[in-house]
Amino acid sequence: MAMTEKERSTIYFKLADAIGTEGAEFLMTQSPPGGWEQFATKADLKELAAEFKGLSAEFKGVSADLKEFAAEVTTRFAESEVRTEQRFAEFGARMEQGFAELKSQRSRDVWSFVATVATIVVAVVLAVAFIG
Repeated sequence: MAMTEKERSTIYFKLADAIGTEGAEFLMTQSPPGGWEQFATKADLKELAAEFKGLSAEFKGVSADLKEFAAEVTTRFAESEVRTEQRFAEFGARMEQGFAELKSQRSRDVWSFVATVATIVVAVVLAVAFIG
């Protein structure tokens, strides 16, 4: 609220009585560039403090939400890690089983080949012995 000329005069004369006309004139010319109404009042400061309290409460809520979110992400990550390890273990077991089956199959195939070759050799030897 802007000061009226009457109020300015009253203040000036009270200052002049207290500190003299030079001091009064100096103080009266020292008003802020935009006027005294630009300064914050106690009511402005109380309102601002209330807003800060509200923001503080909001930040506490957001902080709690973030902590909860971080805990949930951590839990899900740990669960995912366990599932991944289980899947790799299952895959490894299947691979080992597959290699064991291939090894067993190869061994049977080799023995079948050896038996077949041996049979052929024996048959040829016998044929040569009987023919010749």
